[in-house]
Amino acid sequence: MKKIINQLKAVTAKDILIIGDMMLDEYVFGAVNRISPEAPVPVVKEESRSWSLGGAANVAANCKHIGFNVNIVGVIGETDRSGTLLMSMLKQSNVAFNGVVKSLGRVTTCKRRIMEKNHQLLRLDTESDGAISKQDFDELILRIDTLLKPGMIILLSDYAKGVVNKDLVMHVISKARLNNCIVMVDPKGPDFLKYRGVDYLKPNFKEFSQMVRFFGLHEEATLVENGKLICEKLDLKGLIVTLGDKGIHFVSQDRDILCPAVKHEVYDITGAGDTVFAFLALGIAHNLDMGDCLRLANKAASIAISHVKTYAVSLDELIDRHLEPSEKVFHDWASLKIELDWQRLDRKKVVLTNGCFDIMHSGHIYTLKEAKKCGDILVVALNTDASIKRLKGPSRPINDLAERSAMMAAIGVVDFVVSFDQDTPQALIEYLRPDVLVKGGDYIAEKIVGYDIVTSYGGRVEIIDFVPGRSTTNLIAAINKK
Repeated sequence: MKKIINQLKAVTAKDILIIGDMMLDEYVFGAVNRISPEAPVPVVKEESRSWSLGGAANVAANCKHIGFNVNIVGVIGETDRSGTLLMSMLKQSNVAFNGVVKSLGRVTTCKRRIMEKNHQLLRLDTESDGAISKQDFDELILRIDTLLKPGMIILLSDYAKGVVNKDLVMHVISKARLNNCIVMVDPKGPDFLKYRGVDYLKPNFKEFSQMVRFFGLHEEATLVENGKLICEKLDLKGLIVTLGDKGIHFVSQDRDILCPAVKHEVYDITGAGDTVFAFLALGIAHNLDMGDCLRLANKAASIAISHVKTYAVSLDELIDRHLEPSEKVFHDWASLKIELDWQRLDRKKVVLTNGCFDIMHSGHIYTLKEAKKCGDILVVALNTDASIKRLKGPSRPINDLAERSAMMAAIGVVDFVVSFDQDTPQALIEYLRPDVLVKGGDYIAEKIVGYDIVTSYGGRVEIIDFVPGRSTTNLIAAINKK
């Protein structure tokens, strides 16, 4: 895998045209501390809000992040705030958007998710999903004809919001054949016949099952048997079926490949299909064997789902870079800050949590795993031995700083370990400026050390409940009784 990725990084960037339903994903993060007196529903106190690209826009961001020259064609509302924000985010992602049509008759699709401790409570959608007007359609065709280049990859990202209709697909196929382009589609029903003549179709298993019923095939037949029939009916070069935690299955008239999924802890599956789509396009654009294409896409998807919200995976992340535990430990703040600044260049969010972590137990592991879900890079700040003695008394710590640092660095979800000699981590927080500050226990967010600092620059503070009955103090007391 490493050799393939390094080869991909060394080649000249390919042109890609992405056509489809553009979306904005909005996340409202908050805490639930009570039930509404008006109805038996949780009351969410908003703490922060963020936005991500979704749909075809997320595919575009993924493609740009892995080295394509990207242009996107789609429709947004001309006057709504979501469309303005979406265009701004495309610009920040360096995605060319001169193919985007602003429509007076439509609204920009926006999916608003209400989140509590990174768990989704509710989703509220704003969208136009009817047929686009003739004026918008004609404008889309004009943009496609202007942007389509010989030999490029064309991705149709269909979320059934009205952009990827039968006439548009037929026009794209016609132009693609004249210009020796490859057309790949992420499909949506119910009319699967409109995709006849594209090169590759990438349904998930639910969509594949709908296709089986749509074409009147035998549902008891195998995926390979039905897949070959679908390839024949739609004149496809190949069908690529994503199977969630079972992996990806490629089927063509003369070949089938099942690529098992890369096991990874799942935090959020939003946008995983878009990531797979982008990496399949990358492999096919560079004439990789289909097996290698599937492995690339599988590995990328495993990384994407380990993040909350949609996430653009980089090629570098596909190379396994397991740091030795000793490499995770930083003995000075300045060196760690340099490392974190480099991580932030790749738009990674830094999470910081702190504590004594004297005798590790299951409660600590739970807190660390939950903290990791809050961002991309987890930094654990440990009190020095002198700091612990001032806080806990002369008999503590049980394990010295070197021992505690080594144990913490050996935990997989922990990226970096650092220490502080002060009674509180306030100075360290002010110096490192984490995006998320996490504290385990029964706290009021506003009273946590560092709250004012982190929120002053737009960061957020998360509180994770302790595992009942699990504490270092209780463990020490139990040992002393024996």
